[in-house]
Amino acid sequence: MFMSKTRVRDWEQLAAVAHYDAKELACLCNESIRQLQRDFHRQFGLPPQVWLNVQRLKAAELRLTSGESVKKVAMDLGYKQTSHFCRQFKNYYHLTPTQFAISSQIIDACR
Repeated sequence: MFMSKTRVRDWEQLAAVAHYDAKELACLCNESIRQLQRDFHRQFGLPPQVWLNVQRLKAAELRLTSGESVKKVAMDLGYKQTSHFCRQFKNYYHLTPTQFAISSQIIDACR
């Protein structure tokens, strides 16, 4: 089984290569989507697409704190619409991407 041999750090890299898409990840792992779902449930307790969505938001967090624009981050991470990215980001972080970027700049300035 591919998943049992893969470390979490490897999964984060594979997520980006798969463009945060469960079907692409299953293909990269040479597994069916159903087998990937079973493996993810066993290892992470989440469906693969939910885990991938979180990984994509974490990648967005890093890019926003480095000063990239919301629109560029959304497009680079494969969101078809910036508004969809903003909604997902706000649901997860309870801040809009812009609010998050500003708050991270304030925190950095205080250090």
